[in-house]
Amino acid sequence: MIPALVGGQWAQDLNVSAPESPYLAFIVGLHVATAAALLVFFWRDWVRIIGGFVTSIRYRRIQSPAERLAWLIVLGTIPVGICGLLLEHLFRTVLGRPIPAAAFLIANGVVLYVGERLRRRAVTPVGVGQGVAGEVEGPSDPDERLARMPLGRGILIGSAQVLALLPGISRSGVAMVAGLLKGLSHEDAARFSFLLATPVILAAGR
Repeated sequence: MIPALVGGQWAQDLNVSAPESPYLAFIVGLHVATAAALLVFFWRDWVRIIGGFVTSIRYRRIQSPAERLAWLIVLGTIPVGICGLLLEHLFRTVLGRPIPAAAFLIANGVVLYVGERLRRRAVTPVGVGQGVAGEVEGPSDPDERLARMPLGRGILIGSAQVLALLPGISRSGVAMVAGLLKGLSHEDAARFSFLLATPVILAAGR
């Protein structure tokens, strides 16, 4: 959007799907930098999650919080992974223009605002790790709180990332709103959304 606003030579080639686009490398760099930042911040979490995934495969079980969280992330990532392989190029070439991107950016703001308003209206605790005054808190361990979430709910929250294939839609934002609407606290919704986003962003930046 900024090159389009600046105009002139900056706006000559805004098709980021073209190999010669001067902005393609910049976008890829943003993906890699975002994934690197998430890995650095959540490295302890990823050590536990990867360890849980390995033990789950090795012993053919899903028992510990780390094992359940690992499978929540794997299953929650599958829908956006499939849609990304099938539709990402189409969305980027057809909708990756300044006007559609601006429209979806506005829609993204509306989604975040509506999600927060709906969460504040919720009175009865719906899920795990509720953080609003008067609601019941879950276990103190964040892994255990998220691990208690049903697999179907985790897949639904992860599926919200499909909307982020549209330009201007925040991947973590829509997943966070989905988590809030499904009863997660701010902390748990943010953590789960960032953990879900990490492998997808890594794949998008490769």
